[in-house]
Amino acid sequence: MPPSEVLKSAGFSFKNTEDILREVNAPFSREQAVVKQKFCNVCHAGCLDCHYEPDKKKGVHNFTNKPSSLSCAGYGRGTSICHPGAMQSRRGETYIGGDYSIPTGMKPDVHYLKNIHCIDCHTTGEKGMGDMQRKANCQDCHIEIEEAHSKSIHKNLDCATCHISELRGYQITIWGPGIIGGEKNPFKKYSLYYGIQSPPVLMKDQKGRWMPVKIWPHSVGNIKPDVKPSERVMFRWPSGETRDAYYVVGTFNALANNKHLLWLEIQQAAHPYGKARKCDSCHGEKQITVSTWEYMDDQGAREAFKGGYKIVADKNGLRIADMKSATSIKVAEGYKLEDFASWLFFKDKWQVPGDFSIKTNKERYSKYFSLSRLTDNKLKILENYVKDKDKKTQKRFKEFKRIILHNQEDAMAKINEFKVKN
Repeated sequence: MPPSEVLKSAGFSFKNTEDILREVNAPFSREQAVVKQKFCNVCHAGCLDCHYEPDKKKGVHNFTNKPSSLSCAGYGRGTSICHPGAMQSRRGETYIGGDYSIPTGMKPDVHYLKNIHCIDCHTTGEKGMGDMQRKANCQDCHIEIEEAHSKSIHKNLDCATCHISELRGYQITIWGPGIIGGEKNPFKKYSLYYGIQSPPVLMKDQKGRWMPVKIWPHSVGNIKPDVKPSERVMFRWPSGETRDAYYVVGTFNALANNKHLLWLEIQQAAHPYGKARKCDSCHGEKQITVSTWEYMDDQGAREAFKGGYKIVADKNGLRIADMKSATSIKVAEGYKLEDFASWLFFKDKWQVPGDFSIKTNKERYSKYFSLSRLTDNKLKILENYVKDKDKKTQKRFKEFKRIILHNQEDAMAKINEFKVKN
């Protein structure tokens, strides 16, 4: 679905189906296309999905003016209702944490713990009710922190770059023969390779600003034409309406399902915010993200199996490495490995050319790393100093600490100044 700035219609169209039919090597009817579309439509909301809030005390006809974060997450009714589908499964994010993450157990966003709900930041747009804004601005609340950050050595990083440490949800997505809506379909989505990848890879967006991304491999079988690799990472909306990207790896042959088209999804991560990453998780010779997963689909395999891979990003490119299953794969009757686990035949194929390294001047890094450690120690001393002070002083210190940690250039002088004044 396009972003709201460019969305003209949400009605069903067969144009994409007609384009697809020219490029696939298996029968694919309009009826099969409609069944797949119905599964997509479960995410689209009406008024009651957000504002209907039955309550034991207030009764079953209770409505709320301000939907809570639980409402945005579909009240846990399923992984394809409201934001769990796009946020928890696909992007691997969470806001509420716990059971509202896939796999479960993810830490909640720090803002949720402060009783800040989704629509407090994602406000209503110009089109009125229901026009919820995708973009949220940290500066609306953190004015002084944003100002400090804008003058720091990390000014070209968005806030999420440091404050997101892991992503979950889909780790592999395969499209192949299976059952959809009780009927055979050549393009069932085998995406329930649920797992964890950490820490997120960092890369630049369309405007050259660093951001954390979730990257995971895709493959679709029964493709007719030869498809060449992309020339570069492609952003879905080059003007910046969204910061999601992809890279087409190309077509490859396997033992079944004709040619397989491989690509990498590269999606911007925006939640959950938590404590900042450590310096050395970014400033090394290469970025290495570790993914571990468990296959949970009820089709393809007779039972769940586990596996993992690494995402390596450096000056030589970005690639999926060490892709493997950690337990045996027992294929169910009527299926082939190529249907749901074609990645077994293409383990070393997901590669993107380019420079994905984080350039680090060793001398400069050593200087700022030492300054960071010194600042942390001084702030701990100052924290002990103010703990016996009045509540206003303690509150001022918390605000002061956040500002200093986001720009440590003149940290020592400012810490001494704060101590003198308080």
